[in-house]
Amino acid sequence: MIQNKCDVIIPVYNAPEWVKLCVYAVFKNTPNDVLNKVIIMNDNSNEETQNLLKNLEDKYGNKLLVVTNEQNLGFVKNCNRGFDFVESEYTLLLNSDCLLSKNTIGKLMDHMKKNEKIGLICPIASNAANLTLPIFTGFNYQQMNTVLESKFLGKNFDACTVVGECLMIRSECLTTVGKLDEIYGMGYGEETDYQFKCMEKGYEAKVAADTYVFHKSEVSFGVSKEKQEKLERNRKIFFDRWQTQYNELLKKYEKNDPIQYINSHLTEKDKQIDLNTLVYLPDIIQNAGGCHVVVDLVNYLAINGVSANIVYENLSDYKEIMIFEPIHISNLINVKCEKVMATIWNSVYKARAIADEKNIPLIYFVQGYEAYFQNASIYGMVQLSFKLADEILTISKYLQRKIKTIFNRESTVIDNGVNTDLYFNHREVEKPKTITLFMRNNVMKGDFLLMDLLKMLNDTYTNITINCIRVKKELFLPILENKGNEINHMVGPLSRNEMRKIMNTTDIYVDASLNEGFGLLALESIYAGAVPVVSDSFGVDEYLKDGVNGLIVNRVNDVDCYLEKIDQLMSDVDLYHSIQKKNHTLVKEFDYDLNAEKMVEYFSQEFKRHEYLISEAEKDVFEDANRLFVKGPEKTKKLEFAIKVWKKMPNGMKRCFLKFRQYIDILDGLETLRNE
Repeated sequence: MIQNKCDVIIPVYNAPEWVKLCVYAVFKNTPNDVLNKVIIMNDNSNEETQNLLKNLEDKYGNKLLVVTNEQNLGFVKNCNRGFDFVESEYTLLLNSDCLLSKNTIGKLMDHMKKNEKIGLICPIASNAANLTLPIFTGFNYQQMNTVLESKFLGKNFDACTVVGECLMIRSECLTTVGKLDEIYGMGYGEETDYQFKCMEKGYEAKVAADTYVFHKSEVSFGVSKEKQEKLERNRKIFFDRWQTQYNELLKKYEKNDPIQYINSHLTEKDKQIDLNTLVYLPDIIQNAGGCHVVVDLVNYLAINGVSANIVYENLSDYKEIMIFEPIHISNLINVKCEKVMATIWNSVYKARAIADEKNIPLIYFVQGYEAYFQNASIYGMVQLSFKLADEILTISKYLQRKIKTIFNRESTVIDNGVNTDLYFNHREVEKPKTITLFMRNNVMKGDFLLMDLLKMLNDTYTNITINCIRVKKELFLPILENKGNEINHMVGPLSRNEMRKIMNTTDIYVDASLNEGFGLLALESIYAGAVPVVSDSFGVDEYLKDGVNGLIVNRVNDVDCYLEKIDQLMSDVDLYHSIQKKNHTLVKEFDYDLNAEKMVEYFSQEFKRHEYLISEAEKDVFEDANRLFVKGPEKTKKLEFAIKVWKKMPNGMKRCFLKFRQYIDILDGLETLRNE
């Protein structure tokens, strides 16, 4: 038995994106002197999860052990099998959708060391039945942990029912009491049953008030009628055994409820939002790749202990992981922060106003060459946005060069990254068959080329699969004859998990973008084992070498060139295999885990404010932008302003102006203008 160490058992059944974060958080937030090893009990998960676990083994080496069941044992049997691999004095049972905070394991061990009667102990969580403390607005889960630690360090409570998503067990208790009762099958109630067995043997079950973890819940099994039936069945088993003891304990617990105690001792000052970085992302939406990059950034900063959060105006149908509680812009007034970050050109103006009001520096996070957006109709506003920023952060050396050359501003580069562990980067393909096209309802993304290409692929080949993804169903695709091909039409918004599944079955990925700041989808396709055929769109130069780990089309507006490159791969299997086998070995530095370290270092710096001067030529642009994005004049003035600008516009630009509706909020007035 290894003294003063802890083994972590993570029972896994699917949900690879959560498993990835769970394991990452364990290693990031647990000192080596207390962590022995992480034991992943894979309960016959799907192919995506099996692939992830192989990649994690490669990444973490002998600190991580993966045990795979040949058939699905169910949650309780899977956990019990995990106990057979424990070597340490303490064992932590950890659900795969639960994220540890800084030194969770060390603090739970400290409670047990101070009181040898404690056999079981669990923390407070964001979702944990009777031990739920929701994340405060503007906080991430690590900040919640910091608050509890500062107020209640060393304090614990008797548990009425411990929760199993993060449960530490003393080895002596495990030896004395034995394993979990497998009558509970797929789970629910087994940890509480175990608690009462431990208490019968003289052990105490506690809740640590100084420790907080994030728990999503319902990731592996979901919510269903079947689940409810299992819950009721297990509840009956538990209460048939322990009804009397439970009722007695509940009476004591209600007089000393840890959640009530915590809430009663927290002040408004404890809930004050105090951030390292406030990120202004006006719209948190599913269909925007740049939005996902920003949310990922804030998630990873959170796991690494950096207090960043997002202030937003609209949150709509967002399906991805968020381990923080974002701030609506109406709640911004009392937020303290060291710096503010804009995320797109039209967010710079309001972010500048926030920075000026709070007397803090402004970072401008640039993911694309935005001067080209909307057919460059907003060029002057983008140009001015670079002057307003104190610091500029970007995702590629191409953008860094462009910003320096055109706008004479220096910037810092932290390359975009991919959660590489989630992709099938060792996939073998006998012969390329599946081609994926992604139409993003944007001229700059080359949709008009992909439309032609879709038809040409169908006319040229037989018995192939074409994945045609489009962000909006309103896009009218070519009418295709039946040539014996499988055409999969998929309409967004798609979740990241859905996109990964498509990429992991793609043999050739085609991207016809006329300009990419980085080209993240092409990079993801490489990690998924596909061969990308992409336009020479600048940002891809960061990671793509023509003929080595992909094929680059130089005549980017000639659809015949795309078909020629695809035909090379389809007809020359040796060429395809040559590229596929070596492609991911050239891009290892783009693993998101490595980039996260660079981001933490960057945002931990102190930045200075710089005086920005606006020339006479820029004043009109600034005034117009300021009225659009900052001051928010009432509807009448907005309408007057819109009409004024409208009359000055040439007809070709009026359609672009209509895209500003979301910012100026004069839908009725613009409808009138449209009709005129």
